Amino acid sequence: MNINNYPLKNIRILELTEVWAGPMGNSLMGDLGAEIIKIESYPRAPITRPHDVISARRGLVENELSQERPWDGYASHNMANRNKKGLSIDLKTEMGKKTLFELVKCSDVVIEGYSAGTMENLGISYKILKQYRPDLIMVSMPGWGVDGPYQKYVTLGSGLDAFAGHWLLRTPPDTEPTETMSIYHTDAIAALNLVVSVCMALFHRDIQGTGQSIDLSQAETFIPHLTKYLMEYSMNSKNPTQIGNRHPSRAPQGVYKSKGDNQWIAISIRNDVDWENLCTLFESNDLLNNSIYKNALERIKYHDEIDEILNNWTVQYDKFELMHLLQKHFIPSAAIMNEREIVYNEHLISRDYFIKIDHPIAGEHSYPKNIWEFRDIQEPLFKRANIYGEHNEEILNSILGINRNDIAKMWNKKIIGNTL
Repeated sequence: MNINNYPLKNIRILELTEVWAGPMGNSLMGDLGAEIIKIESYPRAPITRPHDVISARRGLVENELSQERPWDGYASHNMANRNKKGLSIDLKTEMGKKTLFELVKCSDVVIEGYSAGTMENLGISYKILKQYRPDLIMVSMPGWGVDGPYQKYVTLGSGLDAFAGHWLLRTPPDTEPTETMSIYHTDAIAALNLVVSVCMALFHRDIQGTGQSIDLSQAETFIPHLTKYLMEYSMNSKNPTQIGNRHPSRAPQGVYKSKGDNQWIAISIRNDVDWENLCTLFESNDLLNNSIYKNALERIKYHDEIDEILNNWTVQYDKFELMHLLQKHFIPSAAIMNEREIVYNEHLISRDYFIKIDHPIAGEHSYPKNIWEFRDIQEPLFKRANIYGEHNEEILNSILGINRNDIAKMWNKKIIGNTL
């Protein structure tokens, strides 16, 4: 494989992030050819390397508690940490910090996802790190940003979903938010914004010759996705109502029953042409010619009534059969799939979306491929997630030139480790 074909070739990134947003963003840059060195906490277990009874319920591997190294089998970690080398080290020790400083000297970017102030408390702030690499690029991506009243608050993606108002919008009308499932869309958005910010900073450094500190608030990366609702309040002093699966200006839109137990299809009618096409498929002139359904504003008023009629029709069809039928008439629709249906989906299979990867602990499983595909690069980068502490000696010896005796001392003093 010729790494010189990749956009981020010869870029080394030190990653100090956990869970999903930071790790996934770094994996994406690994997909682009960057060398990612993941600095993992030791002896404290990283959040996505659980090793207690709770982990048995969180998607590890079959018979996870019987594994010798259950922390290496957690599905979320292995998905979000491909294309990386790992160094598990105690940064609270002087030797741990000294090792990080030496790595910074030969790296381009440092990315950290701790709550604001943590890096300063550890003595490894941007102000200190750039003394070892003056043109260093450092991204700090706490949930709430590096300053402000919430700066030291801790959070996960579900909390940011609530903060941005998305949770309430997703809640069906006349329903309490307690019945709405938490999601982590904010993590995915923050990951993509991380990639953009690093690439732009590298571009800036190539032109200006200077590095910089980047404040990437995960909460603020998501808020622009809800711009129209914010503008509704800004312009009209009106808070958007809970809409669930519906749309404020299109109707009908929602999730409808299909043939079989717990089978569903999503349908969205964008305009009157879509509505006419849908009515034609219905073979229902009553719907088409009824004046109370003549335009979207009227259909919104009678959404419940239309949904009941639609459900009585859609339940007669297999969800995939109905999706293909609706798509032939240019009506936006999609079968709602479960995980098994996604893995065996004909469209994804035809695009080689899933890649079989063998992991020494987790075994062989299908993983989603890189989200961007450079068609002129024939071999996409996709290496399995690292085992905890797997590359300790390689990084310390091959990159930093630390001799084997000194590395052995670091093991003995528990400055580095490979078990939890």
